[in-house]
Amino acid sequence: MTAGSLESQHSPASAGEALLALRDIKKSFGGVQALRGASIDVARGEVTALVGDNGAGKSTLIKIVMGVHPPTSGSIVLEGREISVPNPEAARSLGIEAIYQDLALVGTFDLAQNFFLGRERMKSYFGGLIKVLDKAAMREEALKVLTERVGIHIGNPYANAYVMSGGQRQAAAIGRAIYSDARLIIMDEPTAALGVEETDRVLAIIGHLRDQGLTVLMVSHNLEHVFRCADSIAVMHRGEINTQVRTKDVTRQDIVAHIMGSRAVA
Repeated sequence: MTAGSLESQHSPASAGEALLALRDIKKSFGGVQALRGASIDVARGEVTALVGDNGAGKSTLIKIVMGVHPPTSGSIVLEGREISVPNPEAARSLGIEAIYQDLALVGTFDLAQNFFLGRERMKSYFGGLIKVLDKAAMREEALKVLTERVGIHIGNPYANAYVMSGGQRQAAAIGRAIYSDARLIIMDEPTAALGVEETDRVLAIIGHLRDQGLTVLMVSHNLEHVFRCADSIAVMHRGEINTQVRTKDVTRQDIVAHIMGSRAVA
């Protein structure tokens, strides 16, 4: 299929029911229009990739979903119901979690401390007069989630985040999101700055999440990784989604053409 034959497919296209649907999202910052009417479907239980050149509007779009920025206009529909996401706390309460490139891990904290950051488990002594962190229980629960649901083993759960590998840090952030009962996990450049082996591990984790029925929206510049794990691809260009297609129906050349805003492949 050529990019020219994709021209009629500028509306969202997905095989499954949409868990999240964004319709005609516009966003202006003063006189700058960052989004010009973006629409996308994120199908339940699938991996949807959002691609586009720098400045296309990808970050602005996911920050609207996460409640960081309010849309100027347009609608956000979750499981068939239009919602408002006034802040990141509201997004999390709706089961939407984002894993950004910085991963929001505390470097001096170990796995359990990062995993339960803000929701620490305590154990009481002397009828509740003394309360201390139940590190053993937190560590056990964190390792269980990472092993059974994320599909990765952490060699040294006592090590702090500074000495974890990039893939281990990604796994910890993903596990934390799953433990929060996330229905939709947004991953911003999940393989950035990782080596080949670590990249393979993170892509395997994404596939493992899909196998469990979780829904993933993955923002990525790397088309090789996108074609390895995404079920559908949405392309942003100048603040709009100019196509969304099933991955199996297109080639990388098609997607590159749409990223560049072309209508046909030379």
